[in-house]
Parts: sequence; structure tokens; C-alpha cells
Amino acid sequence: MIVIEDGRSHIGNAIDVVVTSVLQTSAGRMIFAKPKNGKTAKSH
Repeated sequence: MIVIEDGRSHIGNAIDVVVTSVLQTSAGRMIFAKPKNGKTAKSH
């Protein structure tokens, strides 16, 4: 599973990200990342 910080506005889009951490669980790996440009869209 990949979790993108403030990623809701990017669903359905391909973006560059920076991986911030990786967690190994019994079910598999969880990868946490944030958008590479550091900008996030504000949802209204």
C-alpha cells in the first residue's frame, strides 16, 4: 500500500513523490510519501 500525504486531490493522477518512510507488516509493505514539489491542493 502506498500512502501519499495530502494526496486526496491527486487521486487518478500520476505525480512524482518523495518516500518518507517504509513499514513492513505481516500483510506486506506500507510506503509513505509526499508530493515531490511540496505543494498540495487545498480542498474546499
